[in-house]
Amino acid sequence: SQLIMAGEPGPAVETSAPLVGEDAETSNDPNNGSAFRLTEGFTFDEQVEAAIQEIFPSDDPLDDPNFDTVDYINSMFPNEQALTRLDGFMAKLKKKIWRIDNDIRTSIRGQTRAGQDGGQALLDAEVGMKELFSRIRDIREKAELSEKMVKKITVDIKQLDYAKKHLTSSITTLNHLKMLVGGVDSLQTLIKQRQYRDAANLLAAVLNVLEHFEKYTEIDRIKSLSSKIEDLKRQVNHQITDEFQEAFVKPEPDPDLCSNLNEACLVLDVLGEGPKKKITTWFVNLQLRDYRSTFHSNKENSWLDKIDRRFAWLKRCLVSYKENCSKIFPEEWYMMELLSSRFCEITREELKQMLAERKDSLEVKVLLFALKKSTDFEAWLISRFPSREYEEEEEQQEIPQETDYRRRRGHQEALRPEPRLKPSPFVGCLTRVFDGYMSVYVQAQDKNLETMMDAFARQFRSESVLQSGESPENATKTLGSSGDMFRFFRDCIVQCTQLNLSQAIFDLSLVFKKHLGTYAQKLLTANLPRINALPNIILNDGELRLTPEEQFTACCILNTAEYCLETTAQLEEKLKEKVSPERADRLSLIEEQDMFHEVISSSIQLLVRALETQCRPGLTTMARTRWDEIEFVGDTSAYVSQMGMCIGRFVPFVRSSMASTRKYFTNFCLKFVNSFIPRIINNLYNCKHTRTVGAEQHLLDIQSIKTVLIELPSIGAPVARKPPASYTRFVNKGMEKAALILKVVMSPHDGGSMFVDDFINLLGVEDGVAGFQKILTMKNLTRREQAPLLELYQSATSTAENETGNARTGSTDETTAAPATGQRSGRIMRLERLMRTWQNR
Repeated sequence: SQLIMAGEPGPAVETSAPLVGEDAETSNDPNNGSAFRLTEGFTFDEQVEAAIQEIFPSDDPLDDPNFDTVDYINSMFPNEQALTRLDGFMAKLKKKIWRIDNDIRTSIRGQTRAGQDGGQALLDAEVGMKELFSRIRDIREKAELSEKMVKKITVDIKQLDYAKKHLTSSITTLNHLKMLVGGVDSLQTLIKQRQYRDAANLLAAVLNVLEHFEKYTEIDRIKSLSSKIEDLKRQVNHQITDEFQEAFVKPEPDPDLCSNLNEACLVLDVLGEGPKKKITTWFVNLQLRDYRSTFHSNKENSWLDKIDRRFAWLKRCLVSYKENCSKIFPEEWYMMELLSSRFCEITREELKQMLAERKDSLEVKVLLFALKKSTDFEAWLISRFPSREYEEEEEQQEIPQETDYRRRRGHQEALRPEPRLKPSPFVGCLTRVFDGYMSVYVQAQDKNLETMMDAFARQFRSESVLQSGESPENATKTLGSSGDMFRFFRDCIVQCTQLNLSQAIFDLSLVFKKHLGTYAQKLLTANLPRINALPNIILNDGELRLTPEEQFTACCILNTAEYCLETTAQLEEKLKEKVSPERADRLSLIEEQDMFHEVISSSIQLLVRALETQCRPGLTTMARTRWDEIEFVGDTSAYVSQMGMCIGRFVPFVRSSMASTRKYFTNFCLKFVNSFIPRIINNLYNCKHTRTVGAEQHLLDIQSIKTVLIELPSIGAPVARKPPASYTRFVNKGMEKAALILKVVMSPHDGGSMFVDDFINLLGVEDGVAGFQKILTMKNLTRREQAPLLELYQSATSTAENETGNARTGSTDETTAAPATGQRSGRIMRLERLMRTWQNR
């Protein structure tokens, strides 16, 4: 064969080898050099290849289904020097071929012998099965013979066993019958002799024995004994009842009879619940007989104002029972609890009847007194007689099936719910009577609150909030009526909570809701100074002047509204905790909180308008100043100092009056700035600046006003606080427009288009032609001078309509950096240095 070197072209290599089983001769000698030719290749399916690889994993390249002969030879002999290993490689390959042929031959022969062995094994299995069936048949025949033999042997034994069983049953029945007959006779004797302790034990035994004769009730002897026992039960029941009635003819029973009656109670326990309940009911009614007559509805001490006497009567009755009758009745009969329960039932019926008859004359004080005493009495009964009954267990959870007994038992113990006691029967046994009459209490509280509101209003009108000569720091900054109102609310809630009146608390919440609105509207809003005239003042841009007392009143009302707002939210949460969940969903005080928000907003609006009114003369002076006559830039103008003085007097007074509501003082400052800055800009448009010096002076004034507005929250304060960053940004943004307007006014209009570009870059096109014309008017230009500039502005805005939103992003320094405006840039820089010098000073 020809060897193809790696990377060198050449003819394909053919490996000649004869196939096993075809015209190929093989030898057992591994060194046999006989060659066989593989005329054509063959491949298996992918699934077959995968199965072979899984069963016989191999890393040999010859086992690869994608084996390439040329690549394999080139990898084994990459160069000419590697041909020295050719003979050894061929010997190994032939030896491997011989080994594979030998394995194939062995497998084929083994399969031939396996077929022969399988046939012989099948024949052997058939013979074995025949022998097995034969043995099974013999065993079954022997088993049947053995069973017949055992039956013959045990037939007599079974008869004897049945006879023994019947004989034992007969002897037992006869013994029971003897015991029953003897017991009945003895029981009759014990009853006549009134030996109740022995009679109770014997009666229990007789009744137990009688249960064994339930199947023989048709027998005359048994029927007779059963009837005699029933007669004895009725006899002893009547006898014990008569003895109890004789013993309690007097209020206190004879001590000698107590022991005998106690033993009689043992007999009643055996007789069952019927006789026992009859005696206990009779005894309870006997003990409470005097109670009905003592507290009859026509008696003076029967009304609610003396309800505590009823409870005292029961306590005396229980003490008497414990002293005289506790030795008669067993403790497990709970006679004191039965007495108390029946007492509550009678009292509840009588109270219900009296309340229905005297509903119109029911007084709140009497109602609350009776309710308080009833609640305390119920609590005493609950502690005195705790509940003994447990709630029924709910359906048990499915317990997982466990094979291990211990593990299954552990699951059962883990899932078994803990027993819970039922609520005491005395819970609400008396107080439920008053539920239908609590509307009287709610109506009374409504009237009390109406009276309080009228008194609050009279007090506010008669007394001054700020006394003469009193400073805001020392004066009361909230109305005392608000605290009185919420204290009244709290007392009502505490009172109803102590009396467990959930429905009354919900009804009271509606009353609270009503009077909170009344307080917000008729006491706070109605007493704001000049509040009725405020809408017209705002509409007509009028003046609002407030005296210091009126200013303090507005601040005081604002502080009170803020206190009421927070306390109302807390009140709503507390009310929802005290009522049931379904009522809590219907309870809301949001509307009342909104009312207090409106009071706060109105108060701030009043103060803002009052401060604007005080600053208005300064704005008027600014508009009337002849800015064209100013020859040089000096200190700040007089109108700035005038407004600063007004702000310096007003704001510290308001801040000291609103010391407890810092956030609303900041809101006041923000609203004032929001309203005052547009006024400054509007007045700025009314000023005439024919010379650049006037505009520079005005720009210095605007910077001074901006400084005053930024320092507004802390002006006049002993400790200066840095204003909020949002407030500072708002002032800077608002005053920036005023500064930009003045910078445009300072720009020369001779250039025409350059002046228009300055206006658009600094102020944008939001104000339109009207805003541009206002700037021209400030420059005191005639209509003829304005006409070409207006045309240039309209042309510039029409061509750059889509870019106007970004026109103001350019800085002022870049706008003033043009070569033709070098002189104007120098003026502005000098003006800015002057402004910084003034600020530092």
